[in-house]
Amino acid sequence: MKKSFLALLPVLVIGLFVNVNCQNSKDATIKEFVKGISAFDNEKFSAHEPIKSFNDAAKKIAAKTLSVTKSNITTILLEAKNYKHAIITVGNHTIVKISDFEKCSPSTAWSVCMPKGEGYIQKGGMESKSDFINNIIGSPDSQTRTIYFFN
Repeated sequence: MKKSFLALLPVLVIGLFVNVNCQNSKDATIKEFVKGISAFDNEKFSAHEPIKSFNDAAKKIAAKTLSVTKSNITTILLEAKNYKHAIITVGNHTIVKISDFEKCSPSTAWSVCMPKGEGYIQKGGMESKSDFINNIIGSPDSQTRTIYFFN
């Protein structure tokens, strides 16, 4: 029994190291993602739930926050052009920054031309995405989608 445990010990230590390293990289990913938005200079993000941490902080420091729905997306995208940064989150698993309003793709699901964006989907680690935002935030449904505006 003792020999079995000793044989498994290195595997357990490596597994723990990989898990901690993965968690820390999620935290670092979100810190890098909001770099340049001065409102986040002093914010800390949870390595375990970095998008939830972003949501919690953004609610306090964003210039404006709105819920994103199919019925208001056209107005939201027009308003977003008046801000330096516009970031949309979907629940606690997806975050996308609108990067280019000039390049857009018509979306039948959203009934508007959706701009380019860059973001992350949390699937274990943080999976990078660069596409039109409808392909990152998905189709309108019951998930909570929030947009944060920053100057």
